[in-house]
Amino acid sequence: MTNSRPRLKAGAFQIYTGEGKGKSTASMGLMLRAIGSGFRVYYLRMMKPRWKTGELAICPTLSPNLTYRNVEQDWILSKSKHIPEHVEAMKVALAKEMEEVGRIVVGAEYDLVILDEINYCLHRGLIPLETAISLVESRPSNVELVFTGRYAPEELVTRAGVVTEMRKIKHHFDSGVEARRGIEF
Repeated sequence: MTNSRPRLKAGAFQIYTGEGKGKSTASMGLMLRAIGSGFRVYYLRMMKPRWKTGELAICPTLSPNLTYRNVEQDWILSKSKHIPEHVEAMKVALAKEMEEVGRIVVGAEYDLVILDEINYCLHRGLIPLETAISLVESRPSNVELVFTGRYAPEELVTRAGVVTEMRKIKHHFDSGVEARRGIEF
């Protein structure tokens, strides 16, 4: 029996990082392009809220070629990093997810694997850097792997084939505008 779905001939390791807006959004654009080309995509949101964001409302039903998941642990960006119980609970949840992602990447069942906000998780010490490096180094050559989030570690930047830095020049949040449904979430 032959597998008739398209496959990547050569994958890459990409990073979207920086202080500017658009890292997750760029990864979702890549996700849409890949799905539209018949590729299988695994998308894991690591630090995004589980409440109803626009993408969480649509992505799980978008395509049978898309597995779109959220880490099943709440993280309040402005508070959780200061609450030891939240930090430990997130470390446990992320360790489980990274074990599964490791199997997914090595198994090459998916053409594109996106780990949204992994760089922030690494920065906060929620995932050991060695775990991320091992994932990158075990990636089969036909799997595209994308890491998003601020604070991409240099050890990963040097291993990446594509690194895009989103630079904030101006953002209306700085003048008190709150996140808007359908635009920022």
